[in-house]
Amino acid sequence: MIDSLIGFLENLMQMPIFYPLVSLLIIADALAPVVPSETVLNLAGAFSASRGVPHVGWVIAAAIIGGIIGDNICFRLGKRLITVVDRLDPNSKAGQSIAWVKRNMNRGAGATIIVARFLPWARWVATIVLSSVGYSWVAFIIYDTIGVVVWAFLSVGVGYLGGALFADYPLLAMIVGVALGSLVGLLIQKLQAWLFDWNDVRRGVSAA
Repeated sequence: MIDSLIGFLENLMQMPIFYPLVSLLIIADALAPVVPSETVLNLAGAFSASRGVPHVGWVIAAAIIGGIIGDNICFRLGKRLITVVDRLDPNSKAGQSIAWVKRNMNRGAGATIIVARFLPWARWVATIVLSSVGYSWVAFIIYDTIGVVVWAFLSVGVGYLGGALFADYPLLAMIVGVALGSLVGLLIQKLQAWLFDWNDVRRGVSAA
């Protein structure tokens, strides 16, 4: 069964249509953060290193295209979607992301946009909230593009690393690639929080 799954995924990733599908998946993820786009990129990177397909550069390019298009569509729809955000349960994962975005947005919108790219619900909330308060679209495009490019390289890259380390064990390569991808997102969030707190202490500003 595992061999059949690996064979199916390998065949899919050899098809030229795989790259447009990656872009479409990431666009859908930007509009409704229930699609595991990071997992797909981690897997694609792991397969590229261990099986030779898909082409790692094309996967990164497809991820960047999909991320930029999806985020900007979401930004343009922000004023309509803000009512959906306002109705979310504060105790849910999405609700906690709202609190995170609002807290960090006041400390640095640009950094929040970039870091939120690594946090599925947070990037959706950040895009909508910034749009609803009239944040500059030009500034959003600049910071979002930086975030998408870094996110695409890291998401595919950590999967590639996992695949390279366990090239002889495809299943283990996939597991390690996805695990590394999840770890990177968590570490980036922690690093951003530490940097913001450090800057607040340096300036004598209370984090509250």
